[in-house]
Amino acid sequence: MKITRLTAESFRQFEHAGFEPHPRLTVLHGVNASGKTSLLEAIYFGARATSFRARRLDEVVLEKRHAASVSLWIEHDPQNPATQWTTAIQSGEVAIRRLTEASNRRELAQAIPVVLVDRQLHRVFEEGPVYRRRYLDWGLFYVEPSFFALWRRHERALRQRNQALRQRAPKVEVEVWNPEFIATAKALNQLRQTHVKMLEQSARRWVAELLQNEHFSFALSSGWNEQLGLEGALTEGYEGDRKMGFTHAGPHRAELRVRFEQRDARAFVSRGQQKLLALAMALAQAQLVSETAGQTPIILLDDLEAELATEWQQRLLKALLQYPGQSLVTSLEWRDSLLPSGASRNDYAVFHVEHGHVTPDVKSNAVPVPAP
Repeated sequence: MKITRLTAESFRQFEHAGFEPHPRLTVLHGVNASGKTSLLEAIYFGARATSFRARRLDEVVLEKRHAASVSLWIEHDPQNPATQWTTAIQSGEVAIRRLTEASNRRELAQAIPVVLVDRQLHRVFEEGPVYRRRYLDWGLFYVEPSFFALWRRHERALRQRNQALRQRAPKVEVEVWNPEFIATAKALNQLRQTHVKMLEQSARRWVAELLQNEHFSFALSSGWNEQLGLEGALTEGYEGDRKMGFTHAGPHRAELRVRFEQRDARAFVSRGQQKLLALAMALAQAQLVSETAGQTPIILLDDLEAELATEWQQRLLKALLQYPGQSLVTSLEWRDSLLPSGASRNDYAVFHVEHGHVTPDVKSNAVPVPAP
């Protein structure tokens, strides 16, 4: 799967922008505030109908405009024409179309899996477990067909149980949700545990490639006291749940621990190592999705140079060229010499971004999309 063409209308600083990404590696370079990250945001918006930068989606609309849209042409099979997906925002409302037919966020996400590695990646290591759970569940959405329906069932049971707790409902009205909550919680935990084992093997390969070190591991806790079991944890924690108004034990409290060189990656690795570890984890998920679901996710990597010495930038680009899917990278000071020896002009394309315009590098085989 790949993006063969992108157009953005009234998105951020771009009145009109368009280009044809390379099927393997695309580099978007330019000075600060030129719009490089905005182009990655446009792809993310076009694939997820949300933004990784804006608190409100209206913020992506160009000043003095009332609406913005992004169109992505997605090729799943070279023998068939690419399918156009368009995501638009107007007055805070999002509309998604596949060709001319209305669609929704779930169908969009299934059709265009994207993996983002941006300046906020340190959250995966340094902040709460919610970011690491999202990382796990993103992969499960694609590789395990039963996951999404199971997750929705569990979220409904959790929401209803919490509502009963907040309303100080009688104990019997709280516990009426326990059977569904427990059944879906255990099933979710089993899916996650299986996924982590598969993911760890793939991640070690990429960690060895990027950091030249194979001492990497995951450990997933279920979110409840395993000695008590979930039933026992709910019984023992009932008074605390009732006092606080929410359920403490369950897969919504699961914790994925990341260890590197037999230590907690959150506390013992530099920001540069964090970036490479995050990319290794992203590539591991993407490869697993590719092998299991038959779709090769698109990697979006913002700010190549940040936190990375030249040698580490070179390792990162080498890994992206080894990845079988499509990657798009932003760079402040791009140099072809960063690419591994043996890389040819057929392996990548370079675009220059400046003042709301995207133009192909003079030495590149990049293809722009003319304004209408």
